[in-house]
Amino acid sequence: MRHVTQWLRSTHSLVPNKTKRSRSVCEAFGLWGLHIILTQTWTTVRSVRWTPPRAGQWKLNVDGASQGNPGSSGGGGILRDSTGCILFAFSNFYNIQTNTVAEAMAIRDGLFLCEEQNITNIVLESDSKVLVDMLRADSCPHWRLKNIWADIMRCRGRITTITHQFREGNQTADALAAHGVRSRRRTVFSFWQDMPLEARGAHRLERLGIPSLRIHRTPLPASPRQWRIAWRRSGVVTIGR
Repeated sequence: MRHVTQWLRSTHSLVPNKTKRSRSVCEAFGLWGLHIILTQTWTTVRSVRWTPPRAGQWKLNVDGASQGNPGSSGGGGILRDSTGCILFAFSNFYNIQTNTVAEAMAIRDGLFLCEEQNITNIVLESDSKVLVDMLRADSCPHWRLKNIWADIMRCRGRITTITHQFREGNQTADALAAHGVRSRRRTVFSFWQDMPLEARGAHRLERLGIPSLRIHRTPLPASPRQWRIAWRRSGVVTIGR
């Protein structure tokens, strides 16, 4: 995307002046002789909610945040029982990291706290599909995560289930991770009253089972007739909206 943006900026000065006055990208490409197909999108809405673990289990929700990717990053997590009661929550600051590294560090820190309190039978839940797949396969192809991964694998035996959750169902951990970025310090909370205001509100909603809406837009391909018409012309650019 960065290379395409730079190319557009460099070529923008080479086209006629009337292109600079164009109000849309479509008009600009049209002046260059490139014909555009506007694709439609299919919008789906689904209900997402946090679900408590079974009796005798603990659910550890974690999340990482990075402002800039890489940029100032933090992580957070919360451990709850089958009734939604909190055993602990935490938020940490990780300096300059990427989203994936911050998420992995949050998983490690959450498991370390479980190890300190000798907690087992943990259901680990994260909104990072990449890390969830890596943990399920017990394989880490990212060399930047080598040391963090070794710490996670040391506590791997405490985890009984690894699940992926959408961000809309992981809002308490998300609020704690954002708090870690803002506060720039490590904090462990033993009671929900001590947590940041945003995390307290998200925890109440999750414990009550109130769902959040997840909106997902999927681009639909253009009709065959549109492609046949465009194929007869010189140069085709597809832009989704």
